[in-house]
Amino acid sequence: MQTVFLVLLLIAAVVAANAVFARFKLLPVAFLQIAAGLVLSLIPLYQNFELEPEVFLFVIISVLMFNDGQNTNMRKLSHQLRTTLSLAVMLAMVTIVIVGFVTHWLVPAFSLALALALGAIITPTDAVAVSSITSKISVPKDVMDTLENESLFNDASGIVAFNLAIAALVTGKFSIWSGIGNFLYVFIGGIIVGAFLGYVIVAVRIMLINMGVDTPSVVVPYTLLTPFVVYFLAEGLGVSGILAVVATGLIHGVQQNRLRLTTSRLQIVMSTTWSIIASILNGIVFVLLGVSLPSVISHLQQRDTSSVAILIGLGLLLYVVMTLVRFTWIQLGFANIRAWTNRERTINSLVAALSGVHGTITLAMAFSLPLTLGSHAFTYRNDIIFVAAVVILASLLVPTIVLPLLLPKQVDKVTDEDLAQAKVDMVTNAIRMIQARYGETPDAGEVIMILEGQRAVDGRPDKAQLNRLFDQAYDLEQATIDKMIANGEVDAGVAERYIRISQNRLQNQQSFWQRLRSFIKFFIFGRWSVSKKARARRKAMQQFKQSGLTREQSIEKNRQVWAQMREVEQKPYTVVVNFLNNQYNESNRQAVGIVRRAYDERHRRLSGTRDFQDAQNELLIQAFQLEYNYIQAQMATKKISHDLGNQLYEQISTDQLVYLQSVNGD
Repeated sequence: MQTVFLVLLLIAAVVAANAVFARFKLLPVAFLQIAAGLVLSLIPLYQNFELEPEVFLFVIISVLMFNDGQNTNMRKLSHQLRTTLSLAVMLAMVTIVIVGFVTHWLVPAFSLALALALGAIITPTDAVAVSSITSKISVPKDVMDTLENESLFNDASGIVAFNLAIAALVTGKFSIWSGIGNFLYVFIGGIIVGAFLGYVIVAVRIMLINMGVDTPSVVVPYTLLTPFVVYFLAEGLGVSGILAVVATGLIHGVQQNRLRLTTSRLQIVMSTTWSIIASILNGIVFVLLGVSLPSVISHLQQRDTSSVAILIGLGLLLYVVMTLVRFTWIQLGFANIRAWTNRERTINSLVAALSGVHGTITLAMAFSLPLTLGSHAFTYRNDIIFVAAVVILASLLVPTIVLPLLLPKQVDKVTDEDLAQAKVDMVTNAIRMIQARYGETPDAGEVIMILEGQRAVDGRPDKAQLNRLFDQAYDLEQATIDKMIANGEVDAGVAERYIRISQNRLQNQQSFWQRLRSFIKFFIFGRWSVSKKARARRKAMQQFKQSGLTREQSIEKNRQVWAQMREVEQKPYTVVVNFLNNQYNESNRQAVGIVRRAYDERHRRLSGTRDFQDAQNELLIQAFQLEYNYIQAQMATKKISHDLGNQLYEQISTDQLVYLQSVNGD
């Protein structure tokens, strides 16, 4: 139970950090997650908290790598395969070796195997972390694509090298040729096993689609289990489980066109689920860093008060070394990202070098270090974790400061303001078309209210404006009734009774405080009110007995009264609706919608046509089609861009799917 509580607190810390980032965005989200972890470290439960090292590789890294693989654009990857392998394999191996020898030379207490393990831990880059620190600047697209592809495979390279270094550290034996052979077997074997399992898993999923068993309750858990099954089987065969899940993810990416044969609902659920899980797992790793840092620093200080300063210096130096190696590798043309001019090559090489941000995989590998070596505690485990933390923080801070000086600010193709205004225009057009075609039906009022929900939330309606519209509508209704009486269309007694029934308009205009006063008044005067109603019922019963009418005759008379009310209501309802349609504009649309809804509800009660869902759905589908047509026309006449039009298309599709499934209950 305690473990469950600890994990829930980690997730809560991630959610809190993400919420702060969504609101302010002053710092990269990784810093906020680390800060949240530091806050958690103050809780006694976390002061001696340690997660089993195997959990990181099996539960966290395998899932993240599978998700990265299935979201990779295979066309771009195939075009940049040579560059990707140059950075993700060759540069990664060179960096691990250089970092390992530099560390061993500076800190002889670190054996060469341990130093190489440190190099393997801090070498992998993190494209997600890069995106978080470059959200406000314009990184060259070819550089960003290369970084994303590199992070997919250098994670695997680092993990394979890390496992080999740990094996050498445990056994105390290491042969270069044996190490190269094991590396190739583990690396290539992992890709082959993952590709084979990927095709099998995709084939089974397509079979489920063809059988009609492609509901979210089946397919989503099936896909979530995929990285765990692949990792477990690959490790059982002695090859890289991480590379296997990457290969399986890539196969899923290649087969996306076939997998899209599922319903739109399933596609939305799948993409949303994976996005949330990846975000939480990434965040948990950074929160754990914040949780672990105080304990790690405390253990280091207990051993040697100068250890912390030495390790900070080592971490900063290793970050500089790795950045210089990356810059030199790209500048000398070992990774041909694009045909650059000399000036472009220098700037972009520096950008690519600084964008080698280290994040989730580095932390996860550091935490996956064994707790013991042989029968003894792993002496330098805290040292490695602390150096890795220093490298991560330096790789986040330096580009956050330097890259905005080298690159221009990012200019969004579609700004929030443009999107909001385009949605307003689109919805307004659809509403006017619905009003013109079906304005006199209550279904039109409901559909208009639903369409209004597509707009950005822009506050409450003006209360004075709302009251004025209610007054105007009521006066117009009264004037229509008077005219009907004058023309002999309705009896004056029936009209008077209709006016009394229709005077529920005041209820719709009550403010919160008015409703509160009514609520209090009910409890204070409720008993008196009930007594008054009882007296009224007794009086009505006496009148009923005196009238000599039977119960059946009374019911029939009541039916005749309501039939008269329905007949009288038709004309004033039509007049009021036409008036509201003519009054509709951007400044009063919320108030008009509220008044229209009140009259529509009353119309349904009087007419007895409250079961309107099918007609409303049909009308709403027409409204969504009107929105599609509007966007198509705007794009054809170049009034809105294709990027803006595509965003609007996507939002309409989502709104349509969500609404129709909510009313149909599937």
